[in-house]
Amino acid sequence: MAELRIVNPVAESQAAASNAERFPPAVRTASLDGRSIALFWNAKAGGDVALARTHENLKRLYPTARFVDYFGAEGTHMRRASTEQLDRIASECDAAVGATAD
Repeated sequence: MAELRIVNPVAESQAAASNAERFPPAVRTASLDGRSIALFWNAKAGGDVALARTHENLKRLYPTARFVDYFGAEGTHMRRASTEQLDRIASECDAAVGATAD
């Protein structure tokens, strides 16, 4: 006799696992006025457009904010930030926006 087994291909969410690594939320700044904001792009199509629009909108809301563009330091078609780059972003900027797009 043949047996049919049905398996759910959906993985359990890491957040739902009892042994999940937990991190507290990042400290939020009260305002972006006068702050440095990192704009990180990983080279995926459209991410640069999303960051340009984000820059435009945030600059309108926070005219004294300073923006610093970052491009993923590692990888080829899809780039990621290196440990050194993440450390630099953390030391140079008060907030960060990342776009992956597609």
